[in-house]
Amino acid sequence: MKKKMFLFGFLALSLLLLAGKGLVVHVLRSNLLSRPDFLSASVSPLQKGNRLELLETQGSWLLVRSANGVKGYVHQTAVSESKVTLGSIAPGQKGASQDELALAAKGFDEANEKKLRGSKGYNFSDLGWVMDQDVASPALAGFIRDGRLK
Repeated sequence: MKKKMFLFGFLALSLLLLAGKGLVVHVLRSNLLSRPDFLSASVSPLQKGNRLELLETQGSWLLVRSANGVKGYVHQTAVSESKVTLGSIAPGQKGASQDELALAAKGFDEANEKKLRGSKGYNFSDLGWVMDQDVASPALAGFIRDGRLK
């Protein structure tokens, strides 16, 4: 009986490792888009760590399906290939925490912390406010058009 359980566990783990190919969002926020165009309508929001299934590649755009079944396009720069490894399913913390990653994304690291500790005049809540702003695609398209940006 123990041999059968061990064999079953080994086979299940092997299948998990082999079938673990997919995509994971590695930017803080993005959107699934209706077409392969940055200014197309958003179908669903994406956040860092969301897992996606690759359906098709169109140049630098990827047609994907989200974990909740929504299909849409995402640019390849917003995602990376995700493989399940023994390290990813083993217990215990690995790598940086979400808070550390958020601070690093804002340009805050250990060297900056030492330099800024005790200093006055730095307000990181303002940066948080900017990061929380969400601009609708039609408004962004109008801004680009009116400003003649390329």
